[in-house]
Amino acid sequence: MNEQSHPAGNLRTEKRYVDDVAKQLLGPLLDPMRHSAWRLAGWDAEQGISIYLEKDGRVLLVELEPRNDEQPCYACTARFNVCARRPFDFTSSLDAEDRRVVDSLVAMITDREKLLPWPERQPSSRRRAVRLLEVERVLMGEGRGHYYINPYVGCTIGCPFCYVAGRADLSRRLEGLPRLPWGHFVDVKVNAAEVLREEVQRVPAGIVRLSPILTDPYQPVERKFRITRQCLQVLQEAGFTAAVLTRAALVTEDLELLKRFPTALVGFSIPSDDDRMRQLFEPGADPLPERLRALAACRRAGLVTLAFIQPMLPMNVERLVEMVAPLVDAVRIDRMYCLDEVTETYRGAGLEHATRPRFFRETEERLKTLFARRGVLVEDIDDVKELLRRLRNRGGGQRTGSRR
Repeated sequence: MNEQSHPAGNLRTEKRYVDDVAKQLLGPLLDPMRHSAWRLAGWDAEQGISIYLEKDGRVLLVELEPRNDEQPCYACTARFNVCARRPFDFTSSLDAEDRRVVDSLVAMITDREKLLPWPERQPSSRRRAVRLLEVERVLMGEGRGHYYINPYVGCTIGCPFCYVAGRADLSRRLEGLPRLPWGHFVDVKVNAAEVLREEVQRVPAGIVRLSPILTDPYQPVERKFRITRQCLQVLQEAGFTAAVLTRAALVTEDLELLKRFPTALVGFSIPSDDDRMRQLFEPGADPLPERLRALAACRRAGLVTLAFIQPMLPMNVERLVEMVAPLVDAVRIDRMYCLDEVTETYRGAGLEHATRPRFFRETEERLKTLFARRGVLVEDIDDVKELLRRLRNRGGGQRTGSRR
């Protein structure tokens, strides 16, 4: 392994190899001479393996997760569950053409997965690990002018219900790394801004999410390394739109930078009105009052502001809407999915009622009704371009337009 000294203490940088491993699996897709009606919009090997294909504005997302016969998926191979969906259109199922495309990918994966290294894993550990990585790619394409950036891999906030944990562990396995509990590792992309500066010169400006699933861009290590800030500086200079998703009030230290974007969005996870729920389910995250104060600061700064009421934790619905509605342009609402990981937490706190479908259904309906009464848009928020269009049509004001 090639290593170099790094100014951050005794830590040393190393090259990330998971992309090289994934290329063995995806080889035919990555061929620049490949001819297909479906364009490869992007691919990623940090949270399992994700493949984005685009044709005439339609986008297909195919994701490889660890093989698990207990979990629903589109198809199984010897090593993977293959999931497929339209990431910008949750209301539509896959049509016949979509299925033909996915079936061809499944056949390719089935044929090539034997090429992947599958070493015996090192013993699991509960130690905490920070790696300084040199990477070759940072800006990940999603199609429709959308991109995303993970300034870090892993998240020391470590929410126990995070559904990306298994996918992230799959990527670690592909690199031959030991299993570590979610929240116990973070990879720092020390050269991210340098790589990004080259990437933005090769692609059209668009909307960049930091970070949709795998990490929190303002988790505690950001205070030391400032990788997110460096990436935002590059994006701002290149004329991109930034959409920041976080649980951390640290984002307010970058408000002056975010205000220089033509358009910038900041979204906070606000899963309850009751900080006791945060202490139970998100003990590593900033207290809810701090998040709300940060959200208010973003609002005052003229940014587009979003709240993610997900996963819905036990709450006083009326109080949450009263707290959040004045601070946001739009909200996204969703249920808790990884209940198996937090069943004992619910049970120990006497909150079993909040695990049942009826709780999620009734809470979501009440939230949607009350936010609508307050003039707040309720959206999936995956298609940020469409979200901004709808906000402008509703008279969303200067926050959704150019300030140049």
